[in-house]
Amino acid sequence: MTALEGIRVLDFTRVLAGPYCTLVLGDLGAEIIKIENPQGGDDTRGFNISPTLDFSTYFLAVNRNKKSVAIDIRTTEGRDAIHAMAANADVVIENYRSGVMDRYGIGYEDLAKVNSQLIFASVSAYGRDGPLKDRPGYDPIVQAESGFMSLTGEPDGQPMRTGVSIADMFTGMFAGQAILAALIARDKIGRGQRIDVPLFDTSVNMLHHAANAFLVDEMVMGRYGNSNALAQPVGLFTASDGPLMVTMTNNRLYKRFCEDVLERPDLFDDPRFVDNAARVENREALTDELNSVLMADTRSNWITKLSAAGIPGGEVRDVGQALTSVETEARQMIVDQPHPRLGTIRGVRSPMTLSETPVRDPVAAPDLGADTDEVLRDIAGYDDAQIAALKAAGN
Repeated sequence: MTALEGIRVLDFTRVLAGPYCTLVLGDLGAEIIKIENPQGGDDTRGFNISPTLDFSTYFLAVNRNKKSVAIDIRTTEGRDAIHAMAANADVVIENYRSGVMDRYGIGYEDLAKVNSQLIFASVSAYGRDGPLKDRPGYDPIVQAESGFMSLTGEPDGQPMRTGVSIADMFTGMFAGQAILAALIARDKIGRGQRIDVPLFDTSVNMLHHAANAFLVDEMVMGRYGNSNALAQPVGLFTASDGPLMVTMTNNRLYKRFCEDVLERPDLFDDPRFVDNAARVENREALTDELNSVLMADTRSNWITKLSAAGIPGGEVRDVGQALTSVETEARQMIVDQPHPRLGTIRGVRSPMTLSETPVRDPVAAPDLGADTDEVLRDIAGYDDAQIAALKAAGN
């Protein structure tokens, strides 16, 4: 049994933030019914088309364990089908522009009349109310506007967006948490509710300690690259064969590092590095001293010594090296996913491990509309004639 077995989600989301939310819910066992435009479906079906599979690797990454139903929400027949499915659903999640769902008669107020137990979640750039609700926005824009980019990159370089759309992904995870909370609350209050999780709000939350530094002391923190403004030594150092990432956040670890790993106790006794505050103030001198020692041996040997001493350290890898590493293999992170047309597709498993209600075995992302007939029969209660009429209307 999975944790969310019996929970049904109508998923009207596209691209990343919303689909990432339903990816997590699907891994936990919820039935995810992805409602897609019959004319092309989710935009990401056209991203990163694999020459091996002739299928989008981007779409595969965030749409496992989902059913695809092709319905045109602009038609009366499409609206009626959505109402019929919503009557037997637990959650609706959408990331259309503000007002779109209401315009087609499938907004929160419309569907709550059909099912008062329904939880209706919206993922948007700036929220579903307020002066910015109609403003379009994507991950790169909110990373820039929220201050998040100002903290990322080299100190003397330009602000930098993260390599993956982390604001989208965090928003998806926050939305997933809110939905789980609303499911629990439903048992207490006897009804569903509306949820709003904007990318901008999420990105501001992601400012973390930098936000409090400003709110308490009016300190505007900047970029520190791979280093750290609060603790040292933290950052990218140089071994004889390449870069090495090392992180220590207290005197105990730094003392052990100097004595047991580097065999240089003088670097702990040096007044410039005697405590964390001193090391932060003298980070450049500390980096020079550590690099002069670390360059005498290889990354592999240093990592072995660091691990033996209980100090975090690791080499810098590209994606291919990470996915074929001993750590990835040991954690069995790469799994086979069946697909009815494409056969077996390798993918990255969920990071969640639950002892009593494990995540479901992954099934690869579906073809557009692959489950339309099945879902309309089983959930909307449609017969063959109704399905044919729906399709004839452009669905």
